[in-house]
Amino acid sequence: MTEIVFRGPKDPKEFPDWRFETLDIEHQPETASIWMNYRADAPQCYTLDMLVELLQLRDSLRALYDSGRTKEFPFRYLVMAAKRPDVFSFGGDLATFVAAIRRQDLSTLLAYAHACVDLVYSYSQSLDLPIVTLCAAHGQCLGGALEAALAFDFIIAEEDAIFGLPEVAFNTFPGMGAVTMLTRRVGSALTQQIIMSGQTYTGREMFELEVIDKVTPPGAVRAAAVEWMRDKGDKKWRRRRAIAEARRRSHPITHDELIRITELWAECSARVEERDLRHMERLVRAQRRLIGPGTNIAKAQKSFESSSF
Repeated sequence: MTEIVFRGPKDPKEFPDWRFETLDIEHQPETASIWMNYRADAPQCYTLDMLVELLQLRDSLRALYDSGRTKEFPFRYLVMAAKRPDVFSFGGDLATFVAAIRRQDLSTLLAYAHACVDLVYSYSQSLDLPIVTLCAAHGQCLGGALEAALAFDFIIAEEDAIFGLPEVAFNTFPGMGAVTMLTRRVGSALTQQIIMSGQTYTGREMFELEVIDKVTPPGAVRAAAVEWMRDKGDKKWRRRRAIAEARRRSHPITHDELIRITELWAECSARVEERDLRHMERLVRAQRRLIGPGTNIAKAQKSFESSSF
């Protein structure tokens, strides 16, 4: 069994100089925002180490707010972004899943899934802080990465970004929040269509489906996110926060609901067949090829689709 070892929060006195192995943290005074960026040299999926750091960052941000240092470092937006060109994140750690399934280690799948759900639930509640959360996506945002994005209050994406929930291709389903988060955004019928088709969608297509809130030209998502946060300053921020809170109250999400769904995912995943495991392994190899230096997003997407579907 693999256990998640939780770490205590970072010292608020050391902000904004917090250091992580998989994340770069930055404070942007002009928009009163904190950016949590997936590092370009970090694994391009949610490894156990990255999950531990994301949970530590969550607790650190809460401690920062409680410390009163937000007077010195104003904090009303949290932005999730990525620094590697062409890849936002491939989502779940398929290599870990395959290894656990092969040895019938359901406890490891559950530990991983519970950690993911804890994060997704926290994001869906804006960390229980008086902030607005924003995902600024580019490149490939797949599986668990899309689930995390859907838990944020708002999503801005480049129009050629690639979104998808490929789990159906290996006879399981996205179990870390997609069912709940998508249903809250677009209803059950479209949620089922997106999940059961396993197809990928561009940022433009996801905008037209009303899954995401705004699209930008390629390469412009960071600038667009900054402009979006600057627009009408405090007045717009208050309105966005009210809208996000109204959405939470009208379509409430519970931690228990997410846990029950992710436990179904773990049970389902533990029963997949050998051919499904080999498919996951091919996908892992395809992903590793895609993140080589100088990857072109169009070529990468073509390679991904031919390798995984």
